[in-house]
Amino acid sequence: MSEITITQLIYLNDSGEQGFLEYESLVLPLLEKYRGKLELRLRPCRDNFIYPAEGEQPYEVHIVSFETKEDYESFKNDPVRIKNLGLLKNSVKKITVMESCG
Repeated sequence: MSEITITQLIYLNDSGEQGFLEYESLVLPLLEKYRGKLELRLRPCRDNFIYPAEGEQPYEVHIVSFETKEDYESFKNDPVRIKNLGLLKNSVKKITVMESCG
């Protein structure tokens, strides 16, 4: 079994910040339970973007690792996470997810 790393680009709805931060406060503590680790949580400001300089840019960038793909799947199916998915769905416009193993 090999480690899996998830990179997420998170784009919020115009009024989605409060709901998103509430969701994160409930869900991020679950990572440890599933042998996950928040490697990076970055909130870049517009001035730091080289490309695209204009247009839609992510609110946050997350890099999360899990010891195995099974740990990641278990995290995604956690009852607390599932119970609070409405907060995520109401606050986020889209999330681009990139997975890498190894």
